[in-house]
Amino acid sequence: MKSKVELRQQIKQKLSDLGRTSPREFLPLLQNLRNLKELWAVQTLAAYLPIGAEPDLRTFLKEWLLDKRRLLLPRYDSSAGCYELAAVSDIERDTVRGYYGILEPSPLLYKVILSADTPGAWLVPGLAFSRTGTRLGRGAGYYDRLLAPSTALKIGVCLDCQLMTGIPLQKHDVKMHCIVTETRIVKCQELAGELAQ
Repeated sequence: MKSKVELRQQIKQKLSDLGRTSPREFLPLLQNLRNLKELWAVQTLAAYLPIGAEPDLRTFLKEWLLDKRRLLLPRYDSSAGCYELAAVSDIERDTVRGYYGILEPSPLLYKVILSADTPGAWLVPGLAFSRTGTRLGRGAGYYDRLLAPSTALKIGVCLDCQLMTGIPLQKHDVKMHCIVTETRIVKCQELAGELAQ
């Protein structure tokens, strides 16, 4: 199995070869999110705003807010060196360019104190995912630390070309319950087991 460093280089090259994707290319992925019944069983969703080639979920997130559901987005806390979540009610109005140049909730919005089951679900970006739920991030571990205390549904979001057969799993890595791409919803073993109980 390749190392995480090698896999990051490989997937970055794949995404570079793919070129910049247009919002229209994400429409099938957004439809698959709409079709994921486990997602609609919750009222509070933690998601992300895209950087680089990450799938752009803004259309879906606006629909989520219009449905009177709660949306949490990550914001970098430079004093703590980690990410936290804050609730937004309007994506354009409530976000600013943050520490890494990523759109994130305004510093004026209150930090949300997380419990094991709040939010009810996460939409998680990654450079790559395996079909068993292993996520390959950018290497800083920010998302793993943010996700670690949560028992909630974790949904990896990516393009088909970012699905890999094997990704090394380390002790601190947080696995996904399912993966959503533009052509499929992959139910990972953990989700299948929980749903059978």
